[in-house]
Amino acid sequence: MDRTQERQLNQAAYRRLSDSINRTYPPGRFVAIAGGKVVADAASFEDLDSALRQMGSHSPDVLVVQAGVDYLTDAVILAQDSRP
Repeated sequence: MDRTQERQLNQAAYRRLSDSINRTYPPGRFVAIAGGKVVADAASFEDLDSALRQMGSHSPDVLVVQAGVDYLTDAVILAQDSRP
């Protein structure tokens, strides 16, 4: 699986698991998603990063989110036409 596929898999997993993450982990807790599943959690990003390194999962492809945070999944940008 290439990086783009891994990223898409993890983002889809987050959308599917976000309610469960918010019920399971206290607000602000850092949660790592890799391979489409939660693989680790920690109180701080530094602690999570250390745990991921120990697991051999330290990678830019791991999705890290915080419990209780609503992440924007879709955006619409409206721009005013400034032409006369």
